[in-house]
Amino acid sequence: MNAIESTNNKRFKKTLKYLIVSLLFSAVCTSLIILLPNEHIRHSITIITLNVAAASATILGIIAVYRYRMIGSHGKSYLFLTLGITLWFCADLNLLYSYFIDGIEEQKQVSLSDILWLSGYVFLSLHLIFVIRTIRISNISKTITILLIFIIGFIIINLIHSTSFDLFLDNVERDAIEKEFGIINLIITLIYPILDLGLIIPSIIILVNLYHDYQHSLPWVLASLSLLFNAIGDNGYVNDFIRGSTSLWVWDLLYINDFIIMSAAFYWYNKFHISDILKENKNKDKNNKEI
Repeated sequence: MNAIESTNNKRFKKTLKYLIVSLLFSAVCTSLIILLPNEHIRHSITIITLNVAAASATILGIIAVYRYRMIGSHGKSYLFLTLGITLWFCADLNLLYSYFIDGIEEQKQVSLSDILWLSGYVFLSLHLIFVIRTIRISNISKTITILLIFIIGFIIINLIHSTSFDLFLDNVERDAIEKEFGIINLIITLIYPILDLGLIIPSIIILVNLYHDYQHSLPWVLASLSLLFNAIGDNGYVNDFIRGSTSLWVWDLLYINDFIIMSAAFYWYNKFHISDILKENKNKDKNNKEI
């Protein structure tokens, strides 16, 4: 290892240490919202924090796309990721407006937010597809095993929730729920876990095969981990929503951490990948001019 590589390695490790501490600190601060005595205050702070975290991730994503442009598969990958995150931010912004201006505690009907969230899944899926195309799956059997464990666990958990839900409801209660929410609203709500499974599978493939090379793969690992957090939050939210829970805001805490992790991914991508590439291109242009 030469002097330059040694210096870069120290820089990577130092930044990674601060990044991990920041993520843990953010997770602890987010969890403290639960301790607030008043539920209305808890819900209000949660929605505001969610939008601040989403705005941070969106801004860092836009900066990354602006700096790197559409160069190669990485540029396209992060363009799709930024578009997906931006749509989700707009959806959360609509929730913020509905809560504070319209006084709607929870959206029980299909709304603009649902359209934005569902549209975001398209671009996020494209992002994951582009990433998978660029990585090398080193251990196929290990990847398949971990995937099967997650998928089977995901299906079992949802079957248990849906079965227990049906067991404790009679026909009158079931009809009342369908009348309150509507069949279309229930169907749209149940689509989310299915779409999340479409994000979970490629995210796990990326996490299993890229975790060891943190210097170059950390932004993709963090982005995949972020989407995994979102999938877990969606699954819990949907199950509680169908049961008629009044504390659905709790799952927003996972969404907040989802955006915080995504912000960390964009930060690393901007600080190292893009800056190093732009610096390298600048040096090449300088050398060409001298020649």
